[in-house]
Amino acid sequence: PGIDHMLAMNLFEDIKRKNGTIESFESFCGGLPAPQFTNNPLRYKFTWFPRGVLLNALAEAKYLKDGKVVNIESGQLTKQAVPFEVLPGFNLECYPNRDSTIYKEAYGIESAHTILRGTLRYKGYSSAMDTLLQLGLFKLKKMNLSGYTWGDLTKHMLGDRTMSDQDCKRKLMALFEGDRMRVQTVTKLGLLDDSPIPAGIDTPMDALVDKLASSLMMPANETDVIIMNHSVGVRLPSGKREMHRSNLVVYGEENGWSAMSKTVGLPVGIAAEMMMNGEIKERGLVLPFSRAIYEPMIAKLAMEGIVERREVECDELD
Repeated sequence: PGIDHMLAMNLFEDIKRKNGTIESFESFCGGLPAPQFTNNPLRYKFTWFPRGVLLNALAEAKYLKDGKVVNIESGQLTKQAVPFEVLPGFNLECYPNRDSTIYKEAYGIESAHTILRGTLRYKGYSSAMDTLLQLGLFKLKKMNLSGYTWGDLTKHMLGDRTMSDQDCKRKLMALFEGDRMRVQTVTKLGLLDDSPIPAGIDTPMDALVDKLASSLMMPANETDVIIMNHSVGVRLPSGKREMHRSNLVVYGEENGWSAMSKTVGLPVGIAAEMMMNGEIKERGLVLPFSRAIYEPMIAKLAMEGIVERREVECDELD
């Protein structure tokens, strides 16, 4: 927790020290399976309970773009994904995450006309999630699923539990306007098979959570990766523009600590040690936004192999 905030604040401080004006800030982060472990329709494996991931897809989002606030309504997030081209070696997409506008004041970047924090996923994730959403599997309304198989539930969501498999596939093709990739998402996730929905499950959402938890949890012999990017648009006193980037890529260890464990656990451990040593003197609920906290923590994280890579691009048109 907090690595993204600390690296952002450190980057802002370096820019301000050179009298640069921050005009834009875009930040994206994702906890993902390592690329070799993405052979499923979501291109994703769960390292925590799937319900939280699914509910995130229903969340609203808000960000600042060219001085105007952009609002994304609940249920529309999966339609906002665009290719993420900053780290082209990864096949990524990105979409907004919750309320980015609060960071204008929190980060002290009042000069910024664009502020966007978002999520990274491999390309195809948002389309697959939107497929499940359109099928109605995110619904929380209770229903009697006793005796249902997954094929029964999918057919029920399409209007008729008793329809034939052939009719079901025709309905899916019509629903997704002939998009075979979306139909394959349904079939490859096992949503047409005859496996029973466990007793006690009484909503489509809970059925989907159980299905994904049993089929797409990350096993111990696979590895993950954390990918984070900050891109800060800067105007120099000379009038020239630059794009300052901070990139962080951390891989998990096979049969060892996951990247998620390292990037979550190490900051907590370092903060606890700093408190015991009297290095953190503030009390109460403290955000890692002060230089006295984030500078030593970034240095200690580097000693553990958590190291950002900086780069600066000049605007060729200036």
